[in-house]
Amino acid sequence: AMTHHPEMVAGEGCFDTELMRATQGELVSKSGAEGIQCIGRVGEGMGLAIKVQDGAARAKYALALHLLQRMGWIQPAAAEMLGERFLSIGPYTRLEVEGELRMP
Repeated sequence: AMTHHPEMVAGEGCFDTELMRATQGELVSKSGAEGIQCIGRVGEGMGLAIKVQDGAARAKYALALHLLQRMGWIQPAAAEMLGERFLSIGPYTRLEVEGELRMP
């Protein structure tokens, strides 16, 4: 039911909805409170769970997209499209860079 009607999971334009649409129902996704993100691979009995300590949505989306690409669960074009939509900083956000963090 979630993959056939992803808009009922999180609403139009939300990460879960757009991820399920971008993967044509191959993945099921559900965000939770305080930085929780769970994603499963339909029909394979596999999934991943993410918990971001400070609850930041931007961090969990970035990590989810990175892991999905590394696991081969999402095409690069879909990840790029989702990244452009969910990883950008809003026009009213003030960001001062103090350091750098990279995934190996």
